Amino acid sequence: MTVRQNCVVMDNGGMSQPSSDELNSSTIPLRVDFCSQAAKHDPFPLWNQLRAVGPVARVRVPIFGNVWMATTHAAVTELLRNHQRFVQDPATAGHRWMATLRRWLPKTLRPLTRQMLIMDEPDHRRLRRLVEQAFQRQSVESFRARLIALADEALDHLEQAALQQPKGVDLIEHFARPFPLAVICELLGLPPEDRPQFTRWASGITTASSLVGIVWGLQGLSRMMRYLKEEIARQRVEPRDGLLASLIQAEEEGDRLSEEELLAMVFLLLAAGHETTLHQISGSVLILLDHPEHLREVSATRGVTDATVQELLRYLSFAQVSKPRYARADTELAGRQIQKGQMIFACLASANSDPAHFDEPGRFNPSRDSSRHVAFGSGIHFCLGAKLASAELAIALERLFARWPGLRLAIPRHELVYLPRFGTRSLARLPVSLRT
Repeated sequence: MTVRQNCVVMDNGGMSQPSSDELNSSTIPLRVDFCSQAAKHDPFPLWNQLRAVGPVARVRVPIFGNVWMATTHAAVTELLRNHQRFVQDPATAGHRWMATLRRWLPKTLRPLTRQMLIMDEPDHRRLRRLVEQAFQRQSVESFRARLIALADEALDHLEQAALQQPKGVDLIEHFARPFPLAVICELLGLPPEDRPQFTRWASGITTASSLVGIVWGLQGLSRMMRYLKEEIARQRVEPRDGLLASLIQAEEEGDRLSEEELLAMVFLLLAAGHETTLHQISGSVLILLDHPEHLREVSATRGVTDATVQELLRYLSFAQVSKPRYARADTELAGRQIQKGQMIFACLASANSDPAHFDEPGRFNPSRDSSRHVAFGSGIHFCLGAKLASAELAIALERLFARWPGLRLAIPRHELVYLPRFGTRSLARLPVSLRT
């Protein structure tokens, strides 16, 4: 087994299907490259291969080395929902190397270790209650009119950019990224004049794929954290109308978010929520262009149904794997013995293409019931912004194709390039031609 260019390669060496003992060893007789362009363009054969090994497979991933990966819908949901046996914090499971790694972070980035996504109970429950309290003051439905206005504003900029680039304009740079970023900035109550610098910082963080790019991305991340710290201090004195002020004021039984917890939560909303939504929008546009019969329905009705949104989330599965869990003690999952401290990922994309739960999972079918998908995770760490992300996706597609029902790719389909990252499926660019 070798790793190249942040990808995973497993060689079978001519071996036959593995035995039960072999599945628990450090090698798997399969060849899998999670980051190849072939796997990004059509990942369904890859997930079929993983599930053929078993509901839990042993793989080698960049940085982390040998880990377990849940591959079926049943195994993935069991892993994500059983927070007693599988924890987020490596220290809880006695994983000293990962626990120590967090302490190596630069001082400006250490607050990131206080975010909910990597916390266990009871800390997670405490933070979730406080954040949900703030979210309840910002109803998605009451925000819908503003979402439409922000989408139209971003589309105006896309149209202006297209005039300068008649051979094709990048939908990601000029719409899919600025729209959700504007939504998050407005939701938080950050000054509109600060959005351009957030765009630069966010772009550096989310597009970095080389060592140099990662270094520049980390510098942008540090600047973002310093800015947020200053903005939190300002809004403690002069609160603006938005989620940040609500987070500052959120309190339950005398408990409030600390400055580090505030920084972690705001960053999570800005970075994680922004990145997932931008790639879900661009990936969904491509899916509809690949399926013109369904695109015609969207254009004709001037609307995107919830069923279509859920199927787009399932079919694309932007977040292909979850954040790692760790076995709190020696245990088993789907018949596999997992030792204390061992790392295990949930392969969300494989679960979303499991034929045991979805008929013909490799076919895009908005008429199916896709509500059981795990694109937003499952269990106590289910995505807090799932409703907002779904609304943004529907509105982005509705407004885009209402204005340009004849929108087409500006380059041949096979020339599209995906970012070579383990764990996500995201286009590097999406050049399109705008046609009415």
